[in-house]
Amino acid sequence: MKIIEKYKVREVAGENIVMLQGKNPGDMTTVIALNKTSLFLWDNLKGRDFELDDVAKLLTDTYDVDDTTAIKDAKQWIETLKNNNIIA
Repeated sequence: MKIIEKYKVREVAGENIVMLQGKNPGDMTTVIALNKTSLFLWDNLKGRDFELDDVAKLLTDTYDVDDTTAIKDAKQWIETLKNNNIIA
């Protein structure tokens, strides 16, 4: 999978966010706030193909977290991006 290049992180009022514009005039814009860890993953994975194991490895290599927790957290991060059509 890969983060779709049209999506960029912006800093607004001290928060790192990804804005998803609605497709139809009646659609609302969705804003996803990235915490420190989510931003770290985004910065390290944007522009390249990655799998669940790549995300989990970044977590275990950088943070004091066991493999089971890293995989669970990686799945949740990926699901959030998939549910918002940010990764392909």
